[in-house]
Amino acid sequence: NILGTDPTVDDSKLDPDNDGIPTAWEWKWDYDPFTWDDHERLDPDLDGLSNIEEYQMEKWFANPFIQNIYYEVDVMERGGLFDPPHYFFEESKEGIIERFAEHNIKCFFDDGWPNSPINGGGQLLPHIEKISQDSGMILQFYNSYFPDERKGIFRYLVIGHGGGFQHTAKNNVYDCTQIAYISAKFKPIQNIYNFVLMGTVPTERGKRVQLGSLILHEMAHSCSIDADSCAFEGIDNISYGLYILPNKQYKQTWGQYVSVLNYLYCNSPKVFDLSNGQNGPPYDQNDWGYMFVGHFQYNSVLIEEPYYSPQGGRELIQTEWRVTNYEYDENLTKQFIQSMGEYSPIEPVKVNWSVYRLIDRENNPTLREIVVFAQPKIKTTRQWVLYQNGDIDSEGNLIFYSYDALLKEKTK
Repeated sequence: NILGTDPTVDDSKLDPDNDGIPTAWEWKWDYDPFTWDDHERLDPDLDGLSNIEEYQMEKWFANPFIQNIYYEVDVMERGGLFDPPHYFFEESKEGIIERFAEHNIKCFFDDGWPNSPINGGGQLLPHIEKISQDSGMILQFYNSYFPDERKGIFRYLVIGHGGGFQHTAKNNVYDCTQIAYISAKFKPIQNIYNFVLMGTVPTERGKRVQLGSLILHEMAHSCSIDADSCAFEGIDNISYGLYILPNKQYKQTWGQYVSVLNYLYCNSPKVFDLSNGQNGPPYDQNDWGYMFVGHFQYNSVLIEEPYYSPQGGRELIQTEWRVTNYEYDENLTKQFIQSMGEYSPIEPVKVNWSVYRLIDRENNPTLREIVVFAQPKIKTTRQWVLYQNGDIDSEGNLIFYSYDALLKEKTK
């Protein structure tokens, strides 16, 4: 009996260490079920979901060591005879899932799952012909149709009218997206206009690729990739002129940035991916190498809720950082880095490590001696994330729980 429990009693749902997560889940993911861990803040895969939230999402395949992206998807009802139905096409969805899976990121879209909560995905929203980023309409949908218990775990996607934008919503974080469904099936003049200007192809395949590309475009923004944070002019660049005949200078420069984040390609049926940087700087970048999935949890610069007072915006959130009751320990940090080698929890993105040691053990008996933080080595964020709790042995060495090590010790 490795854990020293009573084999005649089912204690899998008990929480003997009172850290908010039962024994079975902690044992499954190599946490000590009898030692308190800060699961409300621990996020070892840096995807913005704490271990508590990963546990809550277990029935939807959440893994605390693989980055997960969850979306709830609602669509707008038709606006009359000449407005085609709004769909989240299966092909669009699968294309997005495949793109992220290639980079070890799992995407899940609730567009009508069974056993979803009240106000779950797949709802039909009232038709609104024109929606802008500052109209407040998306925020109304967000507040009325997106369940509170999902906020902070899921992102919210509305497929309707009004262009595409990554909209700041609850507590001023980027967890809400509006996508325009540009499908002028009964409007031939508009079809020609959309193709000449933006490259939209009104075929069945074209519609599916276009919708998937537009969603992927906004998803990348919610994962920290935008023109400002990347300091890269190719993102959201509209200087190409006409899609059907982009100007020569653009083709030779920003045309090398083959990504749905480049407006030249975001409606093209030939491009359905972010760039891998194969054309090199200065006119191309590896979008996937700048991705911080947990970005949707942090403050934006824009203020959409009129009664929300931010704590200083993005820069304050990312730079003014405190670890209460702990102090930075340079020697333990070096020890940890040496033990980790080249490992990163979010490959191919590398991380910086910081180890903090508890200041006053006597007055904080329930806290762990060590907290380890990780920070992605990318220019799109400076956010530190709690990666691991640990302790120190009598010789000053770091100790981290391992079921395999415990098993080896008990059976030798």
